[in-house]
Amino acid sequence: MKKVIMADDEAVILKGLKNMIPWEKLDLTLVDEASDGTELFEKIIKERPHIVISDIKMPGLTGLEVVKRAKDYGINEIKFIFISGFQEFTYAQEALAQGAVDYLLKPVGEQELEDSLHKAIALSEEHSVSELFKEHEDEIEILFRRINEGNEIDSRELKKSFEASQIDLDHKVFIGISFGILPPDIKRLRTQSLTKYHLTQFSIFNRLIESFKDQKLGFTVKKEEDVIHMIAVLPEEEHAGFFERYIQPIRSELEAEFGVDLHIGIGMRTDNISQLKNVYKSSRFAFANYFFEERAVLDFENMHKDYTVSFDDYTRQIEEVFQSILLKDGRVLEHVDNALKMIYEIHYGNPYAAKTRVVHMVEELKQKMNQYSLLQNTPQMESEDLQQKIEGALSFAQLHKTVMKYYEQLVAQIYQSERVCEASSIEQVKKYIRDHYMEDLSVKKVAKVACVSQNYFSAMFKKETGENFKAYLTGIRMAEAMKLLLDTDMKTYQIGEAVGYNNVRRFVDAFRAKYKMSPMDYKKSLK
Repeated sequence: MKKVIMADDEAVILKGLKNMIPWEKLDLTLVDEASDGTELFEKIIKERPHIVISDIKMPGLTGLEVVKRAKDYGINEIKFIFISGFQEFTYAQEALAQGAVDYLLKPVGEQELEDSLHKAIALSEEHSVSELFKEHEDEIEILFRRINEGNEIDSRELKKSFEASQIDLDHKVFIGISFGILPPDIKRLRTQSLTKYHLTQFSIFNRLIESFKDQKLGFTVKKEEDVIHMIAVLPEEEHAGFFERYIQPIRSELEAEFGVDLHIGIGMRTDNISQLKNVYKSSRFAFANYFFEERAVLDFENMHKDYTVSFDDYTRQIEEVFQSILLKDGRVLEHVDNALKMIYEIHYGNPYAAKTRVVHMVEELKQKMNQYSLLQNTPQMESEDLQQKIEGALSFAQLHKTVMKYYEQLVAQIYQSERVCEASSIEQVKKYIRDHYMEDLSVKKVAKVACVSQNYFSAMFKKETGENFKAYLTGIRMAEAMKLLLDTDMKTYQIGEAVGYNNVRRFVDAFRAKYKMSPMDYKKSLK
């Protein structure tokens, strides 16, 4: 039974991968797991596994650094399978050059992971890759079958078409290329006539297939509604200028003949035929990024981005938008713009996810505003109309413009209503309390902050928060006291003074009423 170590800094991904592997069927056993590269290397030294399945970019050491250190340590027999996202795909070629068995792009399918493990097992038993895949066509057949499952194009027909092309695969470089009509032209043609659009698209795709076949330039792997995915097969010495030499002439000819602009996504280049699926995936990724980049030709090798924005950052930014609306600080549109930029970063490469996130953002902010009844009697763009415009956007820039215009109009309408004045005043007061809870606060003093009478303030505060001013202030003070009690060695009277009590007895009584014991008894209970 062969030993396996798995590594990923995201526990949920690690769990998913473990569940995908048929351990008993493959005669494999999981001997350990790691959450960063340094830990992985230490466990490799300890366990000496046959196979390592790892994310390629983790805290500590990267996957590539682990491979190099293992070799320096004299461990050369381990078969590495790397798994990662598009943003780290630049590591793919180096990983394979370092001897990795395979490099799989997320999301990983069960069958492709199992295929990679079969390959790793065979290699660990000193079988060669050529014995594992006796013919190049085996890898081609797998590609057609996996990619075209459930598609209207029969993978067997694609395989026959490939065999008829008689393309020599020896000493070649494989390059993924995805073709389609540029989105603005698709919209224009569809508006004129749906039949005309389909006829134009059909003719262009057929001409591309014929051109590739006539020149023995490559083969088709999949057709979709608005795109055809192909793989170019070129001599190693010709791949550097392949676009200008082979693709640009075809593109210019088709654009002139059909009166449209073509949209092209170019994928990774590799001389490893087992990476054909990633060649296809990377060109598909590049093609989809017109939505983000708005360029007719997108080359995957020039598109890599560092992802620096987290979902936590985004969540905080949404709260900033809402607080800005309530406080009427004049920065609402600035915060909305920042939230949209974060969505761009988080979902770069996935137009559907970006659109869905923006729709969710609008709905979330709407619900927050409804909690304060800010949208009552406020004319606004219908949610369905806005959602349709977001979903129909051809680019993120277009989506961004639509959403910014929506909030520009909405905020102006909200600020004209009387309702926002009360809500805004209460939010200002709550912020003032959070900033000044350690001072001697009274209803009279805080009512002045809200610029209203004491009686009106008390009624308004209770209506908006569900509790009176004194109870709210005490809650803030007790929460801060608890933090000091847990995190410091301050004495009881010092904590009381720090949270706004000049009388230690009053502080102890308030603490006991809230937590059912004195501050010192609570601290003793922790010990």
